[in-house]
Amino acid sequence: MARRPGSGMRWLLFSVSGRLSRRTYAWALLFWMAVVSVPVSAAVGAEPDSSAMTMAGFGIILTVLAATWSIAVMSIKRLHDAGLPGILVGVLVVPAASFFMLLIIMLWPPTKGPNKHGPAPDQPGY
Repeated sequence: MARRPGSGMRWLLFSVSGRLSRRTYAWALLFWMAVVSVPVSAAVGAEPDSSAMTMAGFGIILTVLAATWSIAVMSIKRLHDAGLPGILVGVLVVPAASFFMLLIIMLWPPTKGPNKHGPAPDQPGY
């Protein structure tokens, strides 16, 4: 069976089109937490002022940048699934409101059937 264009991990983690279910969103957040924990553990175990600490620092920067972009686009897809505007993802950068916005993204029920952002969740839109 042929894959649909735009499907797969690249679509899931880095594309803003389509909709994303709550379960897939939660699993993807756990994935990024695991990925970011690798260079963080390397930094914790490295000697201070060593090249291992420097490399771990670069690893942290790279993984956090990738994770930040990915979580933002996945949050947009999750908001699309709930029938909410993707611009609300900006609330995630407000320290006092980010926890509550994350709860809304995780718990808000999806709109049934297709909506203006695409077919049912976990499929590319447009």
